[in-house]
Amino acid sequence: MRRLFIVICLLSATLLCNATITLPDSMLTIKSAYNVTNSDTSLAIIQTMRQRQLAEKWQLDMAEADYCYATMDYTKAVRLYQAVYDSGEAKSDATIYLALLARLMQTHDIMYDENELVTYMVELKDAARRYKNDAYLAMADFTLGKRKHYHRKKQEGLEMCAKAVEVMKASDYFRKYNELCSNYTDLLQMYAEDGRYDDAMRMSLLQEEAALRIKGVSANNKETLRYVYGMRASLLAKAGRKEEADRAYDEWKKQDGGNAVVDRPILDYLIIYKHYEQARDIIHDYCNLLRNQKDNYSYRMITMLTTAAQVETALGDTSAVARHSREIKAIADSLHIDKSYSMMQKSWDLIRTEKDVKLKNSLVSILGLLLLFSTAIGLIILYYSRRLRRRNEKLVKALNSVEAYRNMAMGAMESSSEEPTNVETTGSPESAKETAEASETIVDENERLFVKLDGQITRNRLFLNPNFGRDDMARLIGVDKNRIGHIMSRYSDASNASVYINTKRVEYGAKLLLEHPEYTIAAIANECGMTNTVTFNRTFKEVYGMTPSEYRTKPQKNQKGLKWCGE
Repeated sequence: MRRLFIVICLLSATLLCNATITLPDSMLTIKSAYNVTNSDTSLAIIQTMRQRQLAEKWQLDMAEADYCYATMDYTKAVRLYQAVYDSGEAKSDATIYLALLARLMQTHDIMYDENELVTYMVELKDAARRYKNDAYLAMADFTLGKRKHYHRKKQEGLEMCAKAVEVMKASDYFRKYNELCSNYTDLLQMYAEDGRYDDAMRMSLLQEEAALRIKGVSANNKETLRYVYGMRASLLAKAGRKEEADRAYDEWKKQDGGNAVVDRPILDYLIIYKHYEQARDIIHDYCNLLRNQKDNYSYRMITMLTTAAQVETALGDTSAVARHSREIKAIADSLHIDKSYSMMQKSWDLIRTEKDVKLKNSLVSILGLLLLFSTAIGLIILYYSRRLRRRNEKLVKALNSVEAYRNMAMGAMESSSEEPTNVETTGSPESAKETAEASETIVDENERLFVKLDGQITRNRLFLNPNFGRDDMARLIGVDKNRIGHIMSRYSDASNASVYINTKRVEYGAKLLLEHPEYTIAAIANECGMTNTVTFNRTFKEVYGMTPSEYRTKPQKNQKGLKWCGE
C-alpha cells in the first residue's frame, strides 16, 4: 500500500511539473507562436501573451484561431475568426484581411455551413480583385470548384480546382504549403469519390511533398506523414489495391505522434480490412476530442457516430450501436436539416436490421425452421389432395356426361337425318318423344351436321380405323373438309378433327381397360386405333386426368353402371 502511495505521489508531481511550460521572453511574439513546431508551445505563447497583454486582442484571437484551425478545433476557430472580423481591425492590413476571409470561408466549408460559406467566398473574391491578389482569388475559385463538384458538375468543378491550385503554387502568401496540402487533400477525395484512383494517388504524392515543406505549428513531420500515409492507405484500400494499401499502412505505423486528428484518415483502411478494434479506438478518441471542443452537435459528429455504429455492428455490440443511434438522432433533431435526418434514418435502419439478427437465438431459429417445414408439408398435402379431388371429379363428370350426351345425340340423329344409314334404330315411344323434342332444338345447320356425324362415328365405331380422319368425316356428312374444323371447335370439346377422333378412341379404351384387365396398355391402344402408345397415354391423361394404368387401378364405385354408348 505504501509503495502504491509513493508511485501516485511521484506521478502527480511529474504531471504538475509538465503542466506548466516555462517560456523565455524572447519567444513571446506572434511570429514565434506561428514558427514553433510544438502545438502546445504555440498555445502557451498565445496564452502567456494574453495574460501579459503583449499584443492586441484581435491579433491574439487571430493567432489562436489559426492554432485551433491547425489542430482541427473548428468550432472554437470559427468563433475566434468571427470575433476578429467583427472587430474590423483586420481590414487595416490587406494581407491579414484576405487571410481572415479565406479562413472564415474554409472553416464554414468544413462545418457544412453553406450560407456563411457563400457569404465569405463572395467577399473574398471581391477583396482579392480589389487588392489584385491572385493567390486568394484562386482560393475562392478552388472553394467554388468544390461546390460545383458537390452539386454534380464534377468535371467543371475539378478543372476549376486544378487551375486554382496551379495559380496558388506560383504565388507566395501566408501559410502557402498548409493551403496546398489542404487543397491536394480535397482533390484526392474528389477524385476518389469519382473512382479516378490514379489521379487521386497523384494528389497523394503532391500532398506528401507539400506537407514536408510546412513550417510552424503543423510542421511536426511525424504527425504530418502519419496523416498523409493514413489517407493514402484508405485511398488504396478503396481502389482494391491491397498490397499497396498495406505498404502505406506499414509506413503509417512507423510515424510517431498519433492522435485522434492525425489518425482519422486511416479509418477507411481499417474498416475495409476489418481491423475493427483499432478503428473503434480511433473513433472513440475522435468523438471525445469533438466533445472537448464543444462540437457535439455537428455534421462531423454525425459522420463519426455513423461510422462508429458501423464498426460496433461488425463487432456485435448492439448496446453500443443503439447508444450511437440515439446520439445521432439527437444531433439530427437539433440541426433540423433533411440531410442529417437522412443519415440518421440510414443508421437506424442498419441498427434495427443488425440488432434483430443478433438477438435471434437458437430456439427462435429452430421454431422458424419447424414452422417453415410444417407449412411446406401442409402446402404439399393440400396441393396433392386438391389435385386428386379434381382428377376424380373430372373422371366422373367425363364418364357421366359422355353416356348422357351419346344417348341424346343418337336419338336426335335418328330423327333428323335425311340420309339412310346402316345403323339399326331401336327405342320405345317414350324415347322417340324425347328424340323429337331434342331435334326441335337443333336450329343451326352446323349443329345438325355435328349431331349426325357424331352419331355415325360413335355407333359404327369408325374411329377404330387407324386411318380414319378429317377427309372421311367430311364425306360422311357431305361437306368440304375445311368446314369440319369449324364444326368441331364450335360443337364439341375438341379443337380440331384429330383431337376429336383421339378422344373417341381413349373413351373406348377406358371401357376396354375395365373389361379386359388382362390386356396390356399397348394392346388396348392398338385396339382403339392408336398405334402409338405414347400418344394414347398422353391423350388419355388429357381426357381423364390420369394415366391408363392409374385409371385401371382406381376404385370402381364411380364407374359402376356406366357403359359404352355405342353398344
